[in-house]
Amino acid sequence: MRIKRNEKQVYILEAVFAVAVIVLVLFLFPLAQSIKSYYLVFVLGTILTVSICMFGYHRDKHYLKSYVSRIVISCIMMAAIVCFALGLIVNYTYSSFSLRISSIFSNFIPLLLVSVITEVLRYVIFHTYYRKRTPVVIFTTIVIIMNIVLVTSASSFGGYKAIFVTICTTIMPIIATELLCSYLCYEVGLRPALIYKLCVRLYPFVLPILPNLGNFIFAVVAIVLPTTIFLLTYNLHPTNRKDQHRIPKKRNQLIITTPIIVVLLIVVALVAGIFKHQIIAIASDSMQPTFARGDAVFIEKTSPDKIKEGDILVFKHEGIIITHRVRQIIIENDSFIFVTQGDNQEEIDGFTTAGSQVIGRVVGINKYIGYPTVWLQDLFKTE
Repeated sequence: MRIKRNEKQVYILEAVFAVAVIVLVLFLFPLAQSIKSYYLVFVLGTILTVSICMFGYHRDKHYLKSYVSRIVISCIMMAAIVCFALGLIVNYTYSSFSLRISSIFSNFIPLLLVSVITEVLRYVIFHTYYRKRTPVVIFTTIVIIMNIVLVTSASSFGGYKAIFVTICTTIMPIIATELLCSYLCYEVGLRPALIYKLCVRLYPFVLPILPNLGNFIFAVVAIVLPTTIFLLTYNLHPTNRKDQHRIPKKRNQLIITTPIIVVLLIVVALVAGIFKHQIIAIASDSMQPTFARGDAVFIEKTSPDKIKEGDILVFKHEGIIITHRVRQIIIENDSFIFVTQGDNQEEIDGFTTAGSQVIGRVVGINKYIGYPTVWLQDLFKTE
């Protein structure tokens, strides 16, 4: 069968893209990450420019793009809520990228450009010759290989275990992400695919802290998330143009607002101390190295008779909430008096704490998540 002109040009562009990836694998693999990223920016930008000049850019007018975009955002938010909720159990860690200015130019900007140009190029190619899926399969395969080479170039493959870990934590999430982006771009349009790609690729550079869940848990999330989005959007496409009805606005609003309401309710309940447990931010370094300014601690509300020496007591003193360790317990007339001291202080506190001042004891520590509260307190602090 004779290949039509547009289809032949698409194959030529994809062949050029494949050659560029082969050059990356064979000659540029040992180079620094930023060099390889900017190389891809140049290659992808050139191919995108040629594609638009040859085929033009058709505006995305699919009626479902807004609704599917809301589904994508909603699923990403729910995944973030689950991950950060688990982080309350296993703790948090600093993002090694977002806290360094140098990473903006060496990592964030090139990755942002590669992600955006890739999705726009994907959209242009997919919608140039819409009647066949062969260009879709070829482009998706090339992009998967490109991203695997880009991400795994710094990995060490010293044995079968390292290879297995890399496949599970890096390669499989990349495949899942690219398959979903190709599906969204082909069936709906550019917007949902671009939103998903930017969110899952750039969040380490935006968020200052991340839940310390380990690579395998994040890998599971990176595979389950695109699978969930696919299942939620798979049956949305009508078989007949006459069946294209707008999704009700109330349903749209419910999808995007439900995760926000859930996370707000959880935060309000923990901060307000509605239940037995409460979370507070630490505003001083008096308890280092146990915890420091900007950390958050979980409090278990309990009666004074349940407190033991060595517990970290949470109490009010002159209207200020203090968290110090119990050094001595004095019982007078069935009343409890606590002598406390900060782990970072050489002497005990110059006051004692009555049982009526006790709020509870610390049962958990989470790094860094108290910083927003501390910053707000400093902002509105009056002399």
